[in-house]
Amino acid sequence: MLRNIKLILVLFLLFFSLAPLFSNQTDVISITKSTTSISLYDYIEILEDKENKLTINDLLHNNYAQEFKPTSIVQNSFGFTSSSFWVRFSTSVDHHLDDILYLELDFPQLDYVTLYTSQDDDTFSSKISGELVDNNFKDVQYRKYLFRLLHSAHEKRTYYLHIQSTGSVQVPLRLITSSALIEEIDISNFILGGYYGNMLLLMLAAFIAFIKIRDYMFLTYSIYILSYLLFQLAMNGFLAQILLYFPFGYSNNISALTVAFVVFGGALFSGSFLQIWSGDYPKIRLLYYALITTAICGVLLAFFYDFSMGIKIATIAGVSLPPIVLFSAVYTLYKGYKPAKFFLAAWGIFLFGIFSSGLLFLGFLPHTFLTAYSMQIGSTLELLLLSYALIVRLNNLVKEKDIATKNAANYLTQINEGLESLVEERTQELEEKNTLLHDLANRDGMTALYNHRASLEKLNSMIQTAKRYEYKLCVIMMDIDFFKVINDTFGHQAGDIVILKIANIIKKNVRQSDVAGRYGGEEFILILHDATLQTSVELADRIRMQIASLKIPEIRNTKVTMSFGISKFDNQASCQELLREADVALYAAKEQGRNRIITSNDLH
Repeated sequence: MLRNIKLILVLFLLFFSLAPLFSNQTDVISITKSTTSISLYDYIEILEDKENKLTINDLLHNNYAQEFKPTSIVQNSFGFTSSSFWVRFSTSVDHHLDDILYLELDFPQLDYVTLYTSQDDDTFSSKISGELVDNNFKDVQYRKYLFRLLHSAHEKRTYYLHIQSTGSVQVPLRLITSSALIEEIDISNFILGGYYGNMLLLMLAAFIAFIKIRDYMFLTYSIYILSYLLFQLAMNGFLAQILLYFPFGYSNNISALTVAFVVFGGALFSGSFLQIWSGDYPKIRLLYYALITTAICGVLLAFFYDFSMGIKIATIAGVSLPPIVLFSAVYTLYKGYKPAKFFLAAWGIFLFGIFSSGLLFLGFLPHTFLTAYSMQIGSTLELLLLSYALIVRLNNLVKEKDIATKNAANYLTQINEGLESLVEERTQELEEKNTLLHDLANRDGMTALYNHRASLEKLNSMIQTAKRYEYKLCVIMMDIDFFKVINDTFGHQAGDIVILKIANIIKKNVRQSDVAGRYGGEEFILILHDATLQTSVELADRIRMQIASLKIPEIRNTKVTMSFGISKFDNQASCQELLREADVALYAAKEQGRNRIITSNDLH
């Protein structure tokens, strides 16, 4: 079976790699009275704007006409890219056509889509749509992107479509009349409604089975179906309509969240069904953990740092799910776990569909009906086969449970109590050790203050909190004056004692909500939560005076001083900007004689 799946995959990829060779690119699209729907794959030309600088006027007046390439060369799927794209096509409409003509873009995960239409006076009008565009500004409010086209009889009219998105970019375009669109919407909603309804029923049935028999495999199956249901709703544009009032600016991040949720649900259920979590396959279990962690990292990056990077990582996790799960099924079957054959049969086609969709999102396959709906086609059979396998398992479990309950109730109770106590004890020990290891990894070995890496992570986290809740935030950079002289005169061991003394003073003066770190060598950093510039200066001066009064026999009571530079967060500055401002202030304190405090405001 595995050999057949590989053969199908090779043929599938070969078909799409050769498909452009048979295309017939045409300049003008002829619209007649009998026209209902036309795919624009063979009619459009595409220009990639790598610097995102071109405007419609640039295209018209700066001789970019020769830069456009037909889809037979560039395809209509570009994966994750920082470029924007211009699409050009022209139409000629028969005067007998009395229907409204629409342009449909069947990929509802694009941030901004703008259509420019040539007018009779050689100007262009524009219409806008996209995932980040308010519905009130869209030409047509629909789960896909629709634009109503202007047309005059026997007149050639040119259109330019500008696409910009931080996620995957695909350009599946077609022209469709209003009557054909209405009929198609009715049919597609009926089919998709039945598809989603069946998935919802299966999810509820699995969850009820879990409640009845307390077998967590049914719970993981229910979670898996829910994750896939949400993913499909997002891919088809329904989720954006359902979450119409989701906080503006985060709506496009839902796609990364649904991809990661599918990875989590698929790994959770397949691991449960194939007994990966049981401990018999530790190396495969590590692969599953890595897969789930990668997906979660993608979501966190998408929401809190860089959406483009986050969705790429989440998609890579999604593409990695099929081969890992397929390998697990084959391996466990090889090791003698017979139920794996049900899983392998059910997921074979579906995993191929997931893999195809992932390649589509990464830009390796063009957007066609087969690639766009491969997961839905494969999932229908997959869900039915898995449901049958779980029903068989349910019947077997019920019988086994009745027999076991009658013959060994007391024995099982004792074993369960002992196991629960042991698991609880081991879990507590493991949690304590993990907490200790995590803390050690973030601490400087000599001073027990946060190390350089942990200090930066804390600063990034506290900046996000300050932005969200409008807290004040200050950063203090401090450096021991003439520390090299101390080391050269009294030795490095004496220098280490000086550093420890200063670290102890810092610890005594900071609050629990503040962060104190050893930034490197003789340099320290303080991150003060909800602190004004004035209170930060007062704290720095208190520390400065305590350090100046130190008596250290190892350096013959030589006076030790420190210089301080302070920066203030203004709800806009980045981590790097805060550090740079504090560092500049610190160097100013050094230049002005040391043993003093300079703030970023003093330098303005």
